[in-house]
Amino acid sequence: MKQTFFTMALAVVLLLGTTRSFAWGQKGHALVAEVAFHYMDETTKKNVMQFLGGMSIEEAANWMDAIKSDHANDYMKPYHYIDFEKGSKEIPEGDNIVTVLNSTLKDLDHKETLSQDEIKRRILILFHLIGDLHQPLHIGYPSDKGGNNVQLNFMGAYGTNLHATWDSGIIEYKGTTLQDVLNSKKYTSEEFAAVQKTDIIGWAKQSRGFLKEAYSVRNNKADDFYVDAVYPIIENQILDAGIRLAGLLEHYFKTTS
Repeated sequence: MKQTFFTMALAVVLLLGTTRSFAWGQKGHALVAEVAFHYMDETTKKNVMQFLGGMSIEEAANWMDAIKSDHANDYMKPYHYIDFEKGSKEIPEGDNIVTVLNSTLKDLDHKETLSQDEIKRRILILFHLIGDLHQPLHIGYPSDKGGNNVQLNFMGAYGTNLHATWDSGIIEYKGTTLQDVLNSKKYTSEEFAAVQKTDIIGWAKQSRGFLKEAYSVRNNKADDFYVDAVYPIIENQILDAGIRLAGLLEHYFKTTS
């Protein structure tokens, strides 16, 4: 009975996560924000929270997915990902996650020219898209829409796909916690600084580098063998995303002048 209940609950989670522009699901995005706040100094936390104006960090991290229900925001759908052919070395231009993140950072370089609401919006973009950038299937192949067209049986839950499995299926199955992510890899101070160094294209390429492992599922069945193989990647990508989000927020908001 317990296994049946888990399978039914998991199926619901996966079906909710099948739309193109979701990444990590609500829990994964919340974990990225929690990691960031774990590493941020208290002054930056206070300043960021003032700009958020009552929103929790979990709400901030999921804002760009939450607003999808309003079709007036459909123009933002391409912001969540970037697809290009296997073997291509060129990062496409246009409305995509790399372009939007770089544009957001440029805007914040001159945040004194922005209104409070404009700054808040850019903080919300950073919270969400830094998470998206670290989900490998959001730096995917156009032929299968970042794994959305790769149908899978995940732990007995039918009707899901590779993208949704990475977004939320594995994280929910493992019951991933903040402490799990923080313990997944320990960096020296030098390694931590290198991870945090701002490089949007480099971070995208890092994610892209894990696609081979993501597609290593056999016979369209994501079993425990597959999950155990890829789970450390998921944990570490969430960790790196949080560390990098912390660095960006400290860079721009340690002082408010």
